[in-house]
Amino acid sequence: MENGYTFFYVEANVVCIIIFAMLLIKDLGGVGRQAKQMIFVNIIAAHIMYFVSDICWVLMLGNMIPHTRLSVSVVNIFNAILLSAITGFWFVYVELSQGEKYITVFRNRIFALIPAMCETLIMLVVFVLFPGVVINGELKLTTAYYILFLVVPIGYIIVSAVRSFIRALRKENYAVRTPYLVCALYPVIISVAGICQVVWVNAPMFCFGCTIIMLYVYIISLNDQVSIDELTRLNNRTQLKKYIVGESSKQGSEKLKRYILMIDLNKFKQINDQYGHVEGDQALKRTADALKVACADNSVKTFIARYGGDEFIIIAKTDNEDLVKELCISIKDTLIRLNDEAGAEYELTASIGYSHYSGDIFAFQTALAKADEALYEDKRARASA
Repeated sequence: MENGYTFFYVEANVVCIIIFAMLLIKDLGGVGRQAKQMIFVNIIAAHIMYFVSDICWVLMLGNMIPHTRLSVSVVNIFNAILLSAITGFWFVYVELSQGEKYITVFRNRIFALIPAMCETLIMLVVFVLFPGVVINGELKLTTAYYILFLVVPIGYIIVSAVRSFIRALRKENYAVRTPYLVCALYPVIISVAGICQVVWVNAPMFCFGCTIIMLYVYIISLNDQVSIDELTRLNNRTQLKKYIVGESSKQGSEKLKRYILMIDLNKFKQINDQYGHVEGDQALKRTADALKVACADNSVKTFIARYGGDEFIIIAKTDNEDLVKELCISIKDTLIRLNDEAGAEYELTASIGYSHYSGDIFAFQTALAKADEALYEDKRARASA
């Protein structure tokens, strides 16, 4: 390998390491990091270590580091372990980011990383006890090495990409698909970058691809912090405003009618007072789940947001008002069912009002007021029943 290219490759990786180090320092300086942020830190750190290991490999190919069986073994063991770690942590990060409850349990996160751990153990055993399987007499890597090197990362990539694409296609996520699509495309893009680097070895495509897409993921995560309600993982009022503005620009092209649904929990204050705010938070999360389930089971296109406190808003697109009425009934029934399944000691019900909405941004407050009025009519009807 020519010295000029070796230095270029090293410089490219060093630049990427600096960028990732800046992200790492920013995240480590955060206060009260949750599991998702901690996993993100692990992803960044694994990338940095992979780039360092990759630099050592290129320096070895350029005869600037002794090219011995030991040095080849150490570098490529680290490459394999780190690539598995990157893709494994990414899978866990995606599941956490997209609200999968099972992955919030620490034990389940460990289970999800078992394939990466197994590959690490297998690589160590093979390199130590059967080195000829992965490195030939000319100190070049064998086909067996690349199979062991790629099998686990490819598995993580396929599973995380497919699951993210499926979530992006769900009706309740149609208005906020970008984060899901980014999570789905990240492993695909770095895989393509890695393949391009193998085919066109003179271009350090892998480190460039990882850095570009990771910066985009970081930007999306920052946007997520300001547009997603942290407790319920629904859209917040900021995202609702953006959605209303976006819908206003579609007035001429959008053929479906729009309806605003206002949802308010009944006697929510009593739940907080009697069972505490922690249980009140659980009730709000359960309500968010009920909204998502009911909207997913309905053919109406919906945008769901937490408006504030125990108030939620759904914007539904349909020409059939009967479907809106069915959605209201489904939300109420689903909320009761989920609360019963959770074994809650209290009753959790909702009142709902809806109103037609033209889509014009200036008509939103008027339509919202009408939906709110209908909601309190529903409350009064429930109280007198």
